[in-house]
Amino acid sequence: MSLRVVIVDDEKYALQELKYLLNQYSDFEICGEADSGEECIKLVDEQVPDVVFLDIHLNDKNGVDIAHEIKKKHRDIHIVFATAYDNYAVNAFNLDAVDYILKPFEDERIAETVKRLKSRVKPHLLPGVITVWKNDRMVVLDHKDIVYCCTSGNRTEVKSFKGEFTSNLTLASLGQRLQQYSFLRTHKSYLVNLEHIKEIVPWFNYTYMLVMKGYEKDEVPVSRSYMKKFKNVMGID
Repeated sequence: MSLRVVIVDDEKYALQELKYLLNQYSDFEICGEADSGEECIKLVDEQVPDVVFLDIHLNDKNGVDIAHEIKKKHRDIHIVFATAYDNYAVNAFNLDAVDYILKPFEDERIAETVKRLKSRVKPHLLPGVITVWKNDRMVVLDHKDIVYCCTSGNRTEVKSFKGEFTSNLTLASLGQRLQQYSFLRTHKSYLVNLEHIKEIVPWFNYTYMLVMKGYEKDEVPVSRSYMKKFKNVMGID
C-alpha cells in the first residue's frame, strides 16, 4: 500500500527535513508541498491525498482551521500536525488527528507516526472498482457500470446500470479514484461518466443539461465553472 502525502509548512527547512524523513519509507509518496493555508486547500482538492502533514502556525491561516476545512470536504483524509507548538494538542485530537509531532523532528518519532498511519489508513480499492451501499448490504461496482454520482445533503449517491446506491466517499474522493477513466466533474455536486452521455442539451445562461443513459429523466447539469473543461474534453467548439 502506497500512502500519498501532502506536506504543509511555511518554514522551508522544516518542510525539507520532514520530506527527507518520509522519503526513507518506500511506501510513502510525496504528491505535493504547500507553504500557505490557501495553497494547501487548493492542493488537497486537486490531489486528494491519503495524509496531510500540517503545520499549526502558517502565515495566512491557523492549521487547526485548515484541518476543519479539509475534513468537511474530505472525510477520509488523515491529518498529522507537525509543529513547534504543543499547546494545540487537544484541538488536534478533537479533530481525530492521527498524530501530533513536534519540531525538531526525530527519526524515532517519525517512525512511530508512520506505524500509526499504516495501521489506520485503509488500502486503496482495486483500480476502477468502488464499494457502495444498498440499505445494509455492500455491493462492488465496476467503473463501466457507473452512470453518474451526485451529492444529496450529506450523502453521496451513485447511479448505475445495476441500481442506485450510496457511498461513504466524498465526490472529490470518487473523482480521484476514477480519474483515469472517463469521469469528469460537470458541477460541484455531479461526477459524470462521459461514456454514458446520451444527449447534451443547451440550457440557460450558456450551460448544458445532460441526458444520461438509463437515467433519461434525471437533470444532470454542466455549470459554467466546469464548462470550458467539459467542452474541451467533448470536442465542442
